[in-house]
Amino acid sequence: MRRGSTALLAVAPLALLAALGSSLAVPGVVYEIETTDYRESPALTDVAELRVEGPHVAMGFSGAESGRMVFNGERREMVVINDDDQSYMLIDEEGLQALSSQINSMMAEMEEMLAQLPAEQRALVERMGAQGMPGMPDMAAAPPEIDVRKSGRSDTKAGFRSEEWEVYEDGELRRRLWVAPWSEIEGADEVREAITGMVDFFDDFLDAMPTMPGSDRPMAENPFRHFDLENGFPVVTHELDERGEIEQESTLRSAERRTLDPADFEPPAGYKRQQMFGG
Repeated sequence: MRRGSTALLAVAPLALLAALGSSLAVPGVVYEIETTDYRESPALTDVAELRVEGPHVAMGFSGAESGRMVFNGERREMVVINDDDQSYMLIDEEGLQALSSQINSMMAEMEEMLAQLPAEQRALVERMGAQGMPGMPDMAAAPPEIDVRKSGRSDTKAGFRSEEWEVYEDGELRRRLWVAPWSEIEGADEVREAITGMVDFFDDFLDAMPTMPGSDRPMAENPFRHFDLENGFPVVTHELDERGEIEQESTLRSAERRTLDPADFEPPAGYKRQQMFGG
């Protein structure tokens, strides 16, 4: 056999594997979500993209917005990207442990300091810390009681057969979700699994955050929690004010498979990493 034939036989399996790998590649899923904020005058509308490939999630606006977020489900890390100053902040398991340790140390020092104050001064400091700054929520108040109810109403929303769910906080209706069955939405299995991983990770992040003295209320709520519905995906969401008027509306405009760039789920090349919370 000639040398050229031998070389061809050696290279052919590699070419075949590459071809098979290309043909078996599964594209990711892209959801376009339009959000209108009626608190602005005139109302402000943006379109966000939710990109999912395997356990990875990327969220950002398709327009000239400065903020983006990436969740790498394999490494269990979240990347918050700021395009204005070309920087990013990485939140991972190691960072969460360090943050928790740092916060616990700070709280211990604060408790030690408070213990040395006269009773009246200590009570004043604790009260001021719990209430926060003027205009901020009362951190001393108990966390709102969340009640999610199925209203029994159904309708076609954003082109999907949907059922309405209502979210009450301390007995007041604050959110309506029109939820379509996962079976009717493109890429449902991948999106559901990836978002569940992201929600769980963000819960771990919030668990590491402190509560103010005299309060058991967390400093923040999980903004992805409303995605975590077993019954389906919210194709239309209405955020309501105290009067029941719509403050913000989010609508799923499209769901399609698309081949995604792996770089979509990594910190942008050339961007500078910022330390988490100055730590």
